[in-house]
Amino acid sequence: MSFLTKDDLITVATADIINRLTNHDSSIIDSIIQESIALFKSYLSKHYNTDHIFSQAGNARHKTVLKRLKDVVIFEIYERHTREHNLAAKRRYDEAMLWLEKLNTGEFFDLTLPQKQTSENTPSQSLQVRFGSNKKYSSLY
Repeated sequence: MSFLTKDDLITVATADIINRLTNHDSSIIDSIIQESIALFKSYLSKHYNTDHIFSQAGNARHKTVLKRLKDVVIFEIYERHTREHNLAAKRRYDEAMLWLEKLNTGEFFDLTLPQKQTSENTPSQSLQVRFGSNKKYSSLY
């Protein structure tokens, strides 16, 4: 079972609209869901255990991740069908992407998500390179 299914999308769009936008082709929805999950994993994998997050089903799923994922999927379905944006879907998509970016940069931290386990074999955050130089001093000779 997938983390998100077509039936879950009815909380953000009606089934009739989803079917019209995809020509009743469920494979399109499944592809968009899988692509969106991959996008979420790329943002969340820096700090969170994405395998655990997206392996959950039913009521065990993280509600905030589920809500934001639905917003991205619905926007992608609208985007696929027409280049004219549904303003509500665009606003929710922008909010979801901002949330993901803040989680990725560490500006926002969600303690309800499972943390990524660090081991000695994985590179730590301290191995990141800092570019720049020290303050310049001039001497008078």
